Order: sequence, then structure tokens, then C-alpha cells
Amino acid sequence: MSIQVSLLVDDKQIYNGILSEIKKIISKNVSKIETAINNKIKQITKQRLGTNIPPISGRALYEMGVPDINERIASIIDTISNNIYVKVTPANLLQIEIGILQIDYRDILALPEAIFQFTSFRGSGMLPWLEWLLFNGAGQVIGNFTFSPIPSNYSRTGGGIMVPGGSWSIPSELAGTSTDNMFTRALTNIEKDIFNIVMQELQRNLK
Repeated sequence: MSIQVSLLVDDKQIYNGILSEIKKIISKNVSKIETAINNKIKQITKQRLGTNIPPISGRALYEMGVPDINERIASIIDTISNNIYVKVTPANLLQIEIGILQIDYRDILALPEAIFQFTSFRGSGMLPWLEWLLFNGAGQVIGNFTFSPIPSNYSRTGGGIMVPGGSWSIPSELAGTSTDNMFTRALTNIEKDIFNIVMQELQRNLK
């Protein structure tokens, strides 16, 4: 005589059981997962920005009138990379929030590097150069003056000065808007890298 026993479990029950176990593992390792993802996104962000934002040189440097602009940009890149935001929440299954650049850029615009203080024979003032690069696009920045590539002792960068007449706009290769600027262009398609980073870390913790 033989006895046969059948245990019937529907797909939904199996699915919910698996999700419950995964959630337990993730909940136990939330802090570890957040830290690992943050560190890796920080590295790839700094690499992307450092590689894809070329040094400002030549006429563009002369026109901007900020002699240490490349050092300032390098410092801003460090700030962006160090302020990566990652929040892992085991809600339902898993929710991950990742932030790199604030929508209004207020964090980097508040940096001292974003403003250049100058003194010239015409007086002193401040150049909000980073704000120009992030928001002004090809629009006029300074009216009644234009750039002349004439070497002068009065030039802050040594390659030209502003002279009366016309108007001045950001050099086309540097011009940007809130959604299309040197930083957003440098991070194009970084979502793919972030997805891979997240998946690799989750797989590592679920083994």
C-alpha cells in the first residue's frame, strides 16, 4: 500500500514568501547597502565629471575673466561627489533614492568658489560665473561691453579685456541652462552605471 500526499501552493504564495525573505535580508543590511552604493556612485560621479569636463583654456578662459576657474571647477566637482545622497528603504520590497545634483543647484552656487571677487581700474565687484554657466545659455550677460582679445596689463587672465560697445555672452562651448550644462552633459547616461552598481550590491547581499 502506498500513500501519496500532495502539497498545493499557488504562485502568489510562493512569490510573497520569496519577497518576504528578501525584505528581511535587505532590512538587516540597509546601512551596509547604502554605504556601499554611496561610495561607488561617488567614485563614478567624480570620474565622469573629471573626465568629461575639459579644462577651460584659450579665448574661453580669457573671456570668463576668472584666472583660477579650473581649480574652482575641480573643487566644485569634489563637493558634488562628496554630497551624493543615497537612501535605501525596504518599503514593500525596496525603494532606493539617489541624488547627485540638486535641481536648483543651490548647494554648489552657495560655494565661495562660485563667485569671483575682482578689483580693476574701474573698481571692484563680484562675478557669479558659475550661475552664468548654469543658467544664462547664449543670452546676454553684460551689456554695453564686449570682449577684445588684446593683451593688457589690466587683464586678469592675460589674454584680453572688456571694452565699451556691443554686449557679451558666455562662450558657446561653455554656455548652459539648468537642464543642459557642463555638469549634466558630463553625467549623460550615468543612470546605466548607477543601475549596475545597485544591482551588483543587492546581488552581493542576497547571496
